[in-house]
Amino acid sequence: MQTGLGARGQRIGGSGSSRHRARPFGSTPCRGPAARWQVRASSDPDKEPDAKDLRDKFFKQSESQRSRSQSPSSSGGDQQGSNILDSVNPYQLGRQARQAVNDLWGQLSAVTAPTKSFSFDDVLDLGLDADAPSSATSTRVLVVGATGRVGRILSRKLLLRGYKVRALVRRREGMREGAEGVPDAVEVVSGDVGEMKDVQRAVRGVDKIIFVAGARSIFTGDLLRVDDRGVMNVVKALQDERNRTARSRSAAANPGAKKPFNSNAKKEVADFNKLYHQLRWDVQFVGSQSEDGSMGRDFERANLATAEITSDNNLLFEGALFTRNAIAEVGAKLNPKLPGGEDRFGGCEALTMRVKGEGHTYACVLTTSGGGRYVARFPSRVRYSTVRLPFSLFRPEQDGQPPLDPEQIERVGIRYELRRAAASGSGLRDAAAAAKAAADQQRLNKFKLEIDWIKALPGGVEPDVVLLSCSGAPRPDIDAADLQKLVAAKRRGEEHLRASGLGYTIIRPGPLVDEPGGYKALLFDQGDRVTQPVSAADVADICLRALHEPEARNKSFDVCYEYTPDEGLQLYELVASIPGQNTNYLAPALGPLAKNT
Repeated sequence: MQTGLGARGQRIGGSGSSRHRARPFGSTPCRGPAARWQVRASSDPDKEPDAKDLRDKFFKQSESQRSRSQSPSSSGGDQQGSNILDSVNPYQLGRQARQAVNDLWGQLSAVTAPTKSFSFDDVLDLGLDADAPSSATSTRVLVVGATGRVGRILSRKLLLRGYKVRALVRRREGMREGAEGVPDAVEVVSGDVGEMKDVQRAVRGVDKIIFVAGARSIFTGDLLRVDDRGVMNVVKALQDERNRTARSRSAAANPGAKKPFNSNAKKEVADFNKLYHQLRWDVQFVGSQSEDGSMGRDFERANLATAEITSDNNLLFEGALFTRNAIAEVGAKLNPKLPGGEDRFGGCEALTMRVKGEGHTYACVLTTSGGGRYVARFPSRVRYSTVRLPFSLFRPEQDGQPPLDPEQIERVGIRYELRRAAASGSGLRDAAAAAKAAADQQRLNKFKLEIDWIKALPGGVEPDVVLLSCSGAPRPDIDAADLQKLVAAKRRGEEHLRASGLGYTIIRPGPLVDEPGGYKALLFDQGDRVTQPVSAADVADICLRALHEPEARNKSFDVCYEYTPDEGLQLYELVASIPGQNTNYLAPALGPLAKNT
């Protein structure tokens, strides 16, 4: 289901109407003729303020900065103005500008006593400090792609809200001729997102990452370097940084600990490089499952399954099934405590495993201490890949069982279930079709899965990484074949992030346009169905608000300007939503969307 709402106001009625709701300003309108417009005394009220007066009011320079800006060695007025702007604290400037507007509006209200008052916040978004979370000043954010269309706006929004901003850019001067560069208040790290050592330097000491970079061309090499390998490098570097930080803190708190505790690290479920797990994992069941869900073992040995450790220290689960509804399962009973005494699944939200198969679908089976069995299926690939299975995807095998409680898990297994190949009666009249059906069934009878490791992912509240991807909507500046290459590279980057175990938000905007943000209703959807454009400023605002939004964690969604579909092609239902006092429109917009997508 898609949700649409105004970026700054309330959506009223159907999809074709919208308006801003006015809310009273803080000052009370004057009632009666005694009101007067109180003007500050001035020696010359008709005199226009000069540049020095404005600079003294809003640009509170230090004495050293003022002396430098007034030095005769300055190279012209333009250079002097540039030095002044570079020395401005944008966060403080925003507060001063807001106070100035509040004072002016209060004076105007006292004179005219309007019957309806409006808040400038609804239109100009001057309440920057009101929107900033309390943890903004202590949060260091790495922006990858700060010289792009979205990154330039995003870096300034972060600075205005008090964040410490670091940018990874290829060149300091950065961009196409005539475009504005990175603000001087941003800490710049020069490097290439495709080079791991550069990414590691940029990630050092950061708390969150917003990845808004994109390849500068449609060449395969550029797409691979930025949208595929670039995301993988950023994810891996942040994981290493989290582990390094946690280990150093734990070592300082517990100097004698052999292995410092890291609350953000994945918890071991099965690692077949270790003899402990090699000895415990074995084939648990080979047989068939009846219609009521009960299982019967195969005493006639018509179905076979084995589990052994390869020379690469991986678990190889293979065999052949022939009877109807046959299944084979490998697994082991787990100690609920890790070697350090920590709960194995306590506080976790998902399982992740590194596996290699042949294209068949397998099932992960979790058994609880109460005897309940919960199943989640996943496809395999002919190469090693990482599979992420949130606990919310596991469904009970028997009706009436309660939802899965991860802390009650005591056994983990991997199951292969024989599924008959679909056959068409008319197609089997042809000998070639019959031979193909037989070959497909023979391929399904045999299975082979290699498992490297299985781990539990710790839970969290907020996203760790915000990734700007793209939708598949047609674009006027790129043909269909090149768009398909771009989308494929973006999707590979998304998979790297989902499989990492980090909390993520993936944004897939429609075609970006250079328009002011906050003036048009936005439509949020899942399913790659959006067709309309969206402002780069609106996308930057969504990236900013997703940093501390619990509703945005582990969600992928599309966003574009609201539109009315053709008759009979309705794609969404408009949901009215009124943003709160802090103009938080993102939480109600993302609330109905599916998690772990």
